Amino acid sequence: MLKKHFYPLPIILAMFVCGGCSNEYRPSDLPPLFPVTLTFLLDGQPLDKAMVTLHTEDQTIAKWTIGGETDADGKAMIVTHGQFRGAPAGTFKVCVLKQTFPGQKQTLPDEPLTVENVMASVVGGDVRPLSVSEMPVPTYLVDPLFSTPEGTPMEIEVAPQKKGVALTFDVHAPKK
Repeated sequence: MLKKHFYPLPIILAMFVCGGCSNEYRPSDLPPLFPVTLTFLLDGQPLDKAMVTLHTEDQTIAKWTIGGETDADGKAMIVTHGQFRGAPAGTFKVCVLKQTFPGQKQTLPDEPLTVENVMASVVGGDVRPLSVSEMPVPTYLVDPLFSTPEGTPMEIEVAPQKKGVALTFDVHAPKK
């Protein structure tokens, strides 16, 4: 008589190994990343819900999207490629942008930021293509000088020997 034995160990091992196989796929050409935490103050007060981006002229790094969003304390934990904590080694121009549109709250919506969400908030929930005359004009809450790599005076260097970067920048509102 042949007995069938159930050996759960191979199944458990397969589940354990594949448990790491999710959206955490790291591209093979993604360089090593180092922790970067940037804090932004707007005229001395924490700047919340602002978009932060890092820009470099190094073409081997420039293909990666690097940035984050500030929290209520003005801190932005920088991520690369939208999900990997930290930034590659290099010199970066730091850009920060916070703006509103007429009819939109002064902070970004809690739901994912999409064209539909922004347009829905702008035109009162009526999601439809807008004509050029209907396009909202943004109101900058941070001086637009800080929003472009060509204009921003803010710069950081990320280096392996630094074991991460933690800096604070004090930006200002647009001049009236």
